[in-house]
Amino acid sequence: MIETTAYLREQLAAIYDPEETRAISRWVIEHVTGYTPAQQILAKDTPIDPQQREAIRTIVRRLKQHEPIQYIVGECTFHGLTFSVNPSVLIPRPETGELVEHIVQRHGAAHSLRVLDIGTGSGCIAITLSRRLLRPQVMALDISAEAIRTAQGNAERNGAQVRFVCADLLDPHLTLPGPFDLIVSNPPYVRMSEKSDMAPHVLDYEPHTALFVSDDDPLLFYRSIARRARGWLTSGGWLYFEINAALSTETAALLVAEGYSDVRISRDMEGKNRFAEGRVEKSDR
Repeated sequence: MIETTAYLREQLAAIYDPEETRAISRWVIEHVTGYTPAQQILAKDTPIDPQQREAIRTIVRRLKQHEPIQYIVGECTFHGLTFSVNPSVLIPRPETGELVEHIVQRHGAAHSLRVLDIGTGSGCIAITLSRRLLRPQVMALDISAEAIRTAQGNAERNGAQVRFVCADLLDPHLTLPGPFDLIVSNPPYVRMSEKSDMAPHVLDYEPHTALFVSDDDPLLFYRSIARRARGWLTSGGWLYFEINAALSTETAALLVAEGYSDVRISRDMEGKNRFAEGRVEKSDR
């Protein structure tokens, strides 16, 4: 085990920083051998058999091509839950977890909230809210049939009750069986001109339809959601977004222009303007 750990850290040092190298090394060993990080310490003198050694070398070759470790092992954790992931869905981000936590902190005491997650991907937002809110009714929407299948599997895996709908948000004939108390979305928000700033493991492997939006209309999805949400939300209902930090001012202005009150931009743990929220006035409905 010691030799395998040293091999992994040596091979991965050119790709990741030291902390990531240690974490991914432990993750690879656990995936191949079944030993948890704690067990790896106790089993440091246990040899790795040839089949496991070759499996680790194969993973290293894939990692050197910048393939995300989450896609290689087929899963990741989010808010203490385990989600299957594949190239049809984005890998859940810590920032998205911050948005979920904000919603739970604000609405965690309310019973039977009706929640809509738009652009659900792996289902991480919808499923986590289903598990952490008090008996909510959760619906999740995505344009990708493959993403919906992945999300449905994740709901079953995590014992969550979520109704999934495969549909195009931009379809003018789209109707949903609302109303909803909360609508949350992490839509595509990276401008095509920002591609050059993306890391290879994101740009080369994660689904571009879930990431990128045209520079000509970077708030396309936010505008569509904000307009439709006015009709889908209950009186006093909340709309929550994960946003492009570079467009936070424009996103806030959009929500104000669309008639939302209590519009607020919040920072993530790295200090970036990452979240937007607004509320339908109770007098609106």
